[in-house]
Amino acid sequence: MPVMPLAALAEGEMAACVVAGKEILVCHVEGQFYAVSNRCSHAGQLLSSGRLKGFELSCPLHRAVFDVRTGQALKAPASEAIARFPVTLDQGKINVTVVP
Repeated sequence: MPVMPLAALAEGEMAACVVAGKEILVCHVEGQFYAVSNRCSHAGQLLSSGRLKGFELSCPLHRAVFDVRTGQALKAPASEAIARFPVTLDQGKINVTVVP
């Protein structure tokens, strides 16, 4: 499903959206686009309020860190990964696939 134009997300930026009822965070890092859950696996905080530094996404509440490429938790207090979703680019748009 198209979520935004490519031009809407510059290198190093992230943007929240809703796809099929799921809160998604799209990140643009090193020329690639990644889509992960917008909720921290530890406390459910919105990750879009956190910081994206390279491939590392930090939660604003307890500073848990996740890798946007894999969804893996890299730093406590989070120990569970966040969901990751396939991203494709088509006709100048970022598409995110969410399987029900």
